[in-house]
Amino acid sequence: MMTVAIWFYWHSKNRNMNTVYIYFIHLIFNTTWSIIFFVFHNILLALIVLIILIVLIIILIIRFKRVNLLSVYLMIPYLLWCCFALILNTSLLILN
Repeated sequence: MMTVAIWFYWHSKNRNMNTVYIYFIHLIFNTTWSIIFFVFHNILLALIVLIILIVLIIILIIRFKRVNLLSVYLMIPYLLWCCFALILNTSLLILN
């Protein structure tokens, strides 16, 4: 859904390349979280990366809203999933 969202945004008339750059930075944080959490088992650092990721998703949603509303709707489930992951990540940090 993220890919479809950026695709719709990319094909909009009023797109801003800075938003596209933010999208790719967000993908780096997305991948980094998985590596930090599952490979290195660093729960605290993964939590920090996840918070940054959620902030980037919110920024993307705000920027998408100015250009393409469908892109916003496609990003909302992803934001909710990352918020759920944040709850799980925080719970693991507290329990350990």
